[in-house]
Amino acid sequence: MATIRIVGVQMEVSPRLDVNLPKVLDYIMNADGDFVLFPEMSLTGYHGDFSDKAARAAWEQIAKACRQKYITALIGTGRKRDNDVHIQTRIYTDEGKLLGTHEKLVPTKSDREFCKPGEKLRIFHHRGLTFGCTICNDLWVTPGCGPYPDPRLTHQLGQKGAQVIFHSANSGADPMHRAFHESNLQLRAVESKVYIATANAASPDGPVNCPSGIMSPNGQWLVQCPLEGEQTYSHDIDVEIDVGAEEEGEAVK
Repeated sequence: MATIRIVGVQMEVSPRLDVNLPKVLDYIMNADGDFVLFPEMSLTGYHGDFSDKAARAAWEQIAKACRQKYITALIGTGRKRDNDVHIQTRIYTDEGKLLGTHEKLVPTKSDREFCKPGEKLRIFHHRGLTFGCTICNDLWVTPGCGPYPDPRLTHQLGQKGAQVIFHSANSGADPMHRAFHESNLQLRAVESKVYIATANAASPDGPVNCPSGIMSPNGQWLVQCPLEGEQTYSHDIDVEIDVGAEEEGEAVK
């Protein structure tokens, strides 16, 4: 067994990358943990009108910060490839290397106005930990956000051996969805026997409708941020580490 410290960042996301980047770098440099998780599209802003060149330059700065701090960061960002935009989580290791990426597989109806769904569910191995990623509606497939089938991605990741699912979100403040979001997190964690670490974007419109925190495999909150404002959490979890596992991830660079 080994103890893994997860830090989650509930930050307010600006539409502007040049506003978000200094905050992301500051959170990385001040985080005390092994993994630090950021909200959905917390780097580029939640839209498709961002510069791919600026995003690439920002990724390089983030990679350097991860190496300097010796922490692995899961960054929410937009990604442009040819003429396609994806909502993406990029994983930069404590060595400053890109371990891999996850592209949002179940974008909402409004997401699809500027982005395309990802194509592959990936599993990652780092420092003996096996984990996966989901982005907001990937986990919930919320009613009213589009008539899309639920692929039960958390269950698939659990079947692939994930011990932790890192869940980046930007779900807003509409209270109608809160009960569904919370019970959904609980049931999916229990079903797949995984920890689910969530980092939601702070909302300027009031309390977020899903807490940032860590849900245990038995459906209990281990730690939870206040629902309003920029917050962070830090919590240790004990997991069985495979010391023989090779570093592994797949990336759409």
